[in-house]
Amino acid sequence: MQTPYTSNLIVITGGPGAGKTTLINHLKQRGYDTSPEAARAIIEEQIERGGNAVPWEDNEAYAGLMARRSIRDWKNGMECHPRTVFCDRGLPDTLAHRLLSKLPEDKGLLSAINTYRYRRTAFILPPWAEIYKTDDARTQSFAEAVRTYVVLCRTYHQCGYELVEIRKGPVEQRASQILTRLKL
Repeated sequence: MQTPYTSNLIVITGGPGAGKTTLINHLKQRGYDTSPEAARAIIEEQIERGGNAVPWEDNEAYAGLMARRSIRDWKNGMECHPRTVFCDRGLPDTLAHRLLSKLPEDKGLLSAINTYRYRRTAFILPPWAEIYKTDDARTQSFAEAVRTYVVLCRTYHQCGYELVEIRKGPVEQRASQILTRLKL
């Protein structure tokens, strides 16, 4: 059984390098509460510590950390209720990662996705070649970023979310698209 959607946690998702974090940071500067991306933070922490829970070493451990961190971030966001919290990715992103990586089904993750619900309308940023770049934490090619976007769309829909694609453009325009849609 699915838990009802929350009213205050809003997911902004998309493949790597699409401008999600820039958009989240812009919304934060405008005074909104935000929740950082778990995946990138985990990779950076693992690299700093010399850990192996990264996608290119122990992907199963990495996915487990992503799920646990996303649940923690969801709970922290709920403590802000009724204030709006913009989340840089959500639990369905972990499922999409597992699907892309061909990891085995994780019944605990599926249960968590049904329990820890965000606002039904989520926002997705499309792949954007002109701004895409790799670094130590983002090692995927642009083709992989496009494939991630496709799997994210399918995964969020299968998890019961309505996705609204945010057009490419300056961060102010992207934020305006979201805020107008949400009537904020």
